Amino acid sequence: KIKINELVDFRRKQSDKSKRNFINKLKNRIPKLLTETEKEEEDPRDYWVFSTSCIYNAYKNGSDEFYDPKIEELQLKMAKPELKSSPLSMYKRNRDILLSFKEFGLNSLRPEKLIRQSVQKEHKIITLTDFPLYVKPTLVFSHERNGKNEIGALWLVPQVDGFKKSELGIFCEVLYRFLIKNYSDNFQISYDYCIAIDTFNAQAITYSDLLNDNIPFLLDKTLNEMKDY
Repeated sequence: KIKINELVDFRRKQSDKSKRNFINKLKNRIPKLLTETEKEEEDPRDYWVFSTSCIYNAYKNGSDEFYDPKIEELQLKMAKPELKSSPLSMYKRNRDILLSFKEFGLNSLRPEKLIRQSVQKEHKIITLTDFPLYVKPTLVFSHERNGKNEIGALWLVPQVDGFKKSELGIFCEVLYRFLIKNYSDNFQISYDYCIAIDTFNAQAITYSDLLNDNIPFLLDKTLNEMKDY
């Protein structure tokens, strides 16, 4: 399976040689063998878990009350005198993200009422242009608007230094394809609530931004270019 940030990595390669080497590594890499514990924990704790889980809770509940307690928790962790530089950097980055999200206005990107929808494990892989893409939405939710049942999704995408908005648009395109493939039989897709957020830079893209030509469509172009290698 191919992670979406790997599509971004490919686009950032400057030369034909570097792009070819990148694709060869993708084609020839051996799938990681997971332990039984890792298999059970589909979403293991990661570097960004402090900020991502907090933003998820704030979005799901439509409340900013989650930020200050988590920021305080991270401040206490950072204050430990025996703390090494690596975890200190991790705590600081997560804290800084949450400080920026306090001013972000996350509630403007959600309906007033939402219902969380489950995501089947097998649905997280969608095949486009023969590439198995791994989609990992943070939250899939339904809501009602004008008498219609709609489906939306939030994808929090953390990465050191973040993404350009055009790169973030690729995540949003894949998220939309994911919703179409798995939910369109029962729901109408919410363009304005199909959202990818670069948490490091506190910036968001919705599928409406792509439809309104504010952000270019790059997914198919990128996949077709990858196929040429």
